[in-house]
Amino acid sequence: MFIAGLFVVGKYHDQKKNGFDWLSFIVLAGAFTCLILVLNQISHGLKNIYLWVFLILSITLLYIFIKLSKNSTKKLLNLAVFKQRAFVYGAIAYFLLQFINIGTSFVLPNYVQIVGHQTSLVGGLILLPGSIIAGVLNPLFGNIYDHVGAKLPLFLGGTTLAISCVLFWLFGLHLTSLLIVIVYGFLMLGHRMAFSNTMAESLNCQPQSLRVDATAVCQTSQQLAGSVGTTIMASIIAVWQSKGGASYAQLTAQGSQAAFGFTSLLSIIILISYWRMFKLENKKNN
Repeated sequence: MFIAGLFVVGKYHDQKKNGFDWLSFIVLAGAFTCLILVLNQISHGLKNIYLWVFLILSITLLYIFIKLSKNSTKKLLNLAVFKQRAFVYGAIAYFLLQFINIGTSFVLPNYVQIVGHQTSLVGGLILLPGSIIAGVLNPLFGNIYDHVGAKLPLFLGGTTLAISCVLFWLFGLHLTSLLIVIVYGFLMLGHRMAFSNTMAESLNCQPQSLRVDATAVCQTSQQLAGSVGTTIMASIIAVWQSKGGASYAQLTAQGSQAAFGFTSLLSIIILISYWRMFKLENKKNN
């Protein structure tokens, strides 16, 4: 179908060839790569020279990308999307939702295997009920958004996510497989209720001419959040594991609890971002 489409689609639509800004793409990819390397070096301490080298490189490349985007005739991304503050808050919430989702999905199987002394099979199965919930109810949450608007699914989903993160944090040293299944199920319920609807509401903050660029920002932040979430959560646990003074399992539990505390903080930021986004939207409409 793809090959046939190459020969057929162009006959029914006007074709316009747009040059791709490869230089900006390479610079931005380099900035993100250096950022991931910065986060990966955190577990080695702030005195680690590589951390600061990669940090400076990441900031420098990001600055170069911004300059290129402003001056190039072939724009990889229209930076005008960031002038809409309501969209920025929505994008922040969208990024952090995916951060918590991927980060938690990384921590829990390791926790079950190292702290709970379970098999890798059990480590994978504890995520299954939550994943099923996410897949089955996702269309329902979109329907709620269409009928009652964004506030209900975003605030209810964000609150459910926040409560789940706090529960993981409070019981972080004594999580059982059953408790993980239950709390993770509620976490995924909140995540799915808010995730796609957050992107939809964020795009509504943009004029039609900028929605393609706004979509690109959201999709890129989603992919970046997965890498950043895994790296930071792993780094937090690694810091505790290297402390010594207790068994490896106990140190892993302590590190996991600290990581869950971090996600609890992020979930509060998500709710604040929603509040700011809707406040700016109401101000704009009035």
